Amino acid sequence: MREPGDRTAELKTATGKLDIARGDFCGAFEQDADRLFSALECWYCKYGDFGIFTEHPTQKGVCNYKQIKQEEETR
Repeated sequence: MREPGDRTAELKTATGKLDIARGDFCGAFEQDADRLFSALECWYCKYGDFGIFTEHPTQKGVCNYKQIKQEEETR
């Protein structure tokens, strides 16, 4: 298993979903408004999906940055 770290380059080149770990981060970080605490980690980013509002949050998740940005551009 690799160490969490800067995933900016991978995010820019990803064509589909990007698997992320809780401690990963990238240049597209935006604070999730529903989180009380903040840190430069995917766990706290509005694009990271770790199922935190479900009964079973996970340590590994999926980055939804490209999907959300594409939806915003089509509006």
